[in-house]
Amino acid sequence: MIISYAQNFEDVMLERAFANVEAGFWIDVGAWDPDVDSVTRHFSDRGWRGVNCEPNPHYFNLYRDRRPRDINLGLAIGSKPGRASMTLIHGTGMSTFDRSIAAGHAKLEYRQEETEVEIRTLDSIFKEYAPADVHFLKIDCEGAEPDVIASCDFRKHRPWIILVESTLPLTREETHGAWEPALLAAGYRFVYFDGVNRFYVSEEHADLKRHFETPPNVFDGFMVDRMMQHGAYLEDLRRAEARAKKGWFARLFS
Repeated sequence: MIISYAQNFEDVMLERAFANVEAGFWIDVGAWDPDVDSVTRHFSDRGWRGVNCEPNPHYFNLYRDRRPRDINLGLAIGSKPGRASMTLIHGTGMSTFDRSIAAGHAKLEYRQEETEVEIRTLDSIFKEYAPADVHFLKIDCEGAEPDVIASCDFRKHRPWIILVESTLPLTREETHGAWEPALLAAGYRFVYFDGVNRFYVSEEHADLKRHFETPPNVFDGFMVDRMMQHGAYLEDLRRAEARAKKGWFARLFS
């Protein structure tokens, strides 16, 4: 039985492709939370490890505490190394370098804070930390996807599968036109769109395409973590209500 922690069942789709890989490796750009809506939590539970790039100090510290086997980097990925101002959107995974996106979130009354973060290229992350096989690369960085993809030579660095958030934050507006040509030119094949992310398979692992022919379904044999937590919460409420009723009857007839 698979427990899916990801927001949109990305881990279920990846598990299909990697069911027989016992000790895999990922790179996660824009990792956010190590548990909530996490694409990598399921694989961590299976014994995999990877690189988690997360510039928000709060969530980076969560990774250091909860994922000691991983390589946890408190930084952002961009087209060139240096430092830059980032808008932290507290309590969310929507922190961004894009001022127009941040302004849209401000209208929704999310608490924001400007901070300066370190930036490295994705190319440098591969060179320093990646083993021979990176099984998947996940990119979710709230509008910075073109810069992240431009910062890596994908003809040299060959993750088996790449998944990229391909809609503007909190909308269905697709954005892949700005960066998809670079992946296709580097020998990646588009195989699946889940409504939020686009999935690509490298030409040398084209056989994995068959795992993306259908969306997540009953044959994947998975349960959803947030639904399990909700069910446990409801059960706690029922037990508390039963105890309260029992106490009320006891007082009534005492």
